[in-house]
Amino acid sequence: MSKNKKVMSIAIMPEMHDELKSLAKRKGLSASNYIGNLVEQALKINPDDDALVVGKPADEEIVAVMLKIPKSLLGDQNKLKDWLDSQSNGILKAMTQK
Repeated sequence: MSKNKKVMSIAIMPEMHDELKSLAKRKGLSASNYIGNLVEQALKINPDDDALVVGKPADEEIVAVMLKIPKSLLGDQNKLKDWLDSQSNGILKAMTQK
């Protein structure tokens, strides 16, 4: 292990453990590296900003899509709508390609 890292233990449900190991394997990572990457991403999120989550209930199979909306668009309905339209068109194209 790298000297510039610290070790932390977490407790999770067995089914979550299995799913994390499977996801990490698909990404070519160890479960530890995969979780470390997730934590790194989570730390970049401003905890004072409320996250807006739209989607199906967690017990259904879903494909998660996350949009990072530029703050410069907040409060401007027309610019935000145009930006969201362009993003949704890109998502639609990416998810329907074979």
